[in-house]
Amino acid sequence: MPRKKESEEVSLADLAKAGLDRIVKLSQSQLISEKLQSLNILWFVFILTAYITHALGGSSTTSLSLLVIIVISFLFALIVSLGYGPILSIVSNVATSKIEGLRIGMIILSVSLTLGVAALVLDIWLLGNLSLGLIGIQLVIIPLGSFLVPRISITDEEVDPSQVWTALGRISSVIGIINFIIDIVLILITRGV
Repeated sequence: MPRKKESEEVSLADLAKAGLDRIVKLSQSQLISEKLQSLNILWFVFILTAYITHALGGSSTTSLSLLVIIVISFLFALIVSLGYGPILSIVSNVATSKIEGLRIGMIILSVSLTLGVAALVLDIWLLGNLSLGLIGIQLVIIPLGSFLVPRISITDEEVDPSQVWTALGRISSVIGIINFIIDIVLILITRGV
């Protein structure tokens, strides 16, 4: 008797795990460009999580319901990152100055994440839409990084895992920290803590 091929069913959890595995694999690389790509994809996941949570009414729900919505949104965002990652890779490979383009992209995504958090906690759709729009804008700007910062040329070299700040660059790091502080303050103020 001929054997029947077992059809492998892929669950949503498997797809989300594949998205997370891609981020982890890129983050473990010692190349600056791959570390920046992993951070970019991770920020994309956070931005999309905030947007989906807002779309599902997260800001107007109880704390427990909000937690469940955030987890579901995070899993869906990881799945979507499976399509976003290859697009980011193509866009960054086209860039003349890959590192500077990705650093500029991280600055834009830091602002986008702050807008996404603000949209969620303040329940303002315009801010959420702007945060998504900035994702698209940074994908266009990444290949133009060498034109925006023409005097700086950074080679894609290996760095220690602990040198993530070196990979990000000073400006990206400072803007990222400032935006992170703004995000925390927004959450604390709106949640009444």
